[in-house]
Amino acid sequence: MKAVVIEDEILIREGLCKLMKKMFPEIEVTGTAGNGQEGLLCIERDKPDMIITDIRMPVMDGLEMITKMQESGIFPKIIVLTAYSEFSYAQQAVKLGVSDYIIKPVVVQEFVRTIRKIQNLYEQEQKRTPDTMGSLENIVSGILYGTSVLDEEMESFLDKKYGIEKDMPLIELLVYLGEGFEAERERKRKEMCQILKQKEVKYCLVDMEYDKVILALVYGYSSRRDIERWYQNQILFQNRGERKKKVSYGMLEVSGACEIREGYHKLLPYMDWNIILGADILISYPQITDVQTEVCIYPVELENQIKVAICMGENEKVREVLRRFHNYFLNGHVYSPKEIKESYVRFQWSVLNIAKEVGCIDYKGIDQKKLLDSVMNAKTENELEKTFEKVLCCMNVADKETGAVSLAVKKAQSMIHEFYADGITLNEIADRLNLTQEYLGTQFHKELGENFSTYIRNYRLAKAKEMLIGTQLRQYEISEKVGYADAKYFARVFKECVGMSPAEYRKSNR
Repeated sequence: MKAVVIEDEILIREGLCKLMKKMFPEIEVTGTAGNGQEGLLCIERDKPDMIITDIRMPVMDGLEMITKMQESGIFPKIIVLTAYSEFSYAQQAVKLGVSDYIIKPVVVQEFVRTIRKIQNLYEQEQKRTPDTMGSLENIVSGILYGTSVLDEEMESFLDKKYGIEKDMPLIELLVYLGEGFEAERERKRKEMCQILKQKEVKYCLVDMEYDKVILALVYGYSSRRDIERWYQNQILFQNRGERKKKVSYGMLEVSGACEIREGYHKLLPYMDWNIILGADILISYPQITDVQTEVCIYPVELENQIKVAICMGENEKVREVLRRFHNYFLNGHVYSPKEIKESYVRFQWSVLNIAKEVGCIDYKGIDQKKLLDSVMNAKTENELEKTFEKVLCCMNVADKETGAVSLAVKKAQSMIHEFYADGITLNEIADRLNLTQEYLGTQFHKELGENFSTYIRNYRLAKAKEMLIGTQLRQYEISEKVGYADAKYFARVFKECVGMSPAEYRKSNR
């Protein structure tokens, strides 16, 4: 794997090169540059697999360099270096398809973690060689990942085997699933197949795991407008009755397979319009670029209110102001998702800074990049709202009612008591309460003095004891009724916790 480092500050540039040589000797740094113009020459000369570049540089900045590089048909993995004050530049870089970014000042652990992630992604893509390009799904996947060369031979193959002519109109339908990608992927694929089979069109589905997207490539249709209207109606039907919309839908038409990759990267950054338009609206490119927006005025008053609430230790007031902040942008006006995200970053950093001042936060334990990522990468209203839970998870605002159990934890306990026999998980409860798993788990342990898994295990064992004493049910029947599918595993857990087997416990208590 070859890399190029582009950074105008010489000490940082040399430091990154030394770090690369020490931590990743298998990666060859073939060139360095002090500005975007020099960097572009290095890239065109060396054709690297990865570039590490600053954004703000003299002569030519990083964004212009990336744009010109892509116009030349060069698509390496891109890691940008950015400061928090350059948030809007980082967002533009994301729209250009950068692979990741690192916050300045560069932290060694974060740098190493990012490089390893890019290495893994690169290695996965390299496995998609032309030898395996038999199915249309594999070919489209290779085009999207940039590992399939769309030469005359490939174009002829697509035409003869699948009827996809060189400049044939193709529609890309994107379904963004976010954090629910793994859990919902199979169900959503089946749903899309059922939908597409209703029309006399041909299609293939491709999973873009890194982006948490399912892409449907549709061809053999008569009218783009007809497909767009029909698919919009299908979205409304699929979303009926859902309280929280966690999926974003997008559509774009391209001319021929040669435009599939470019089209995908054009549409993907606009999927975050779901935040303001809602999940019932199909985000159609290029129409989405013509949406007229209003100026988004940052709610300074809400920022001041939450500062007071944190200083006064009013936990419920903090949550109330966070809810009002989220709803502030859902007032019927159309704001740019970019401006909304910038407001979120400003608000969250204000919260973290005041929490640091009053000593109710472990500031060193905060993964600042991960927190910023969660805002920058949010593509649904639900994802953006949940970024607040990540902030709260870092905080420990002392409630005036010392020792009181919060409503969220009470609801979690209630769900455990109701569904313990069904094997309910922390993630499922958090999802029902619209909280992150991390936040609910932290609050659960903080307020009850034991973690979720210990609590539900002890509750199941308490129920098992009641049945061992008060019923004639057999051990395997009791095991199933308290949520253990494997009776032997149940017996082992029971003995480890109680000190005797279920049979011995029953005998000793009769």
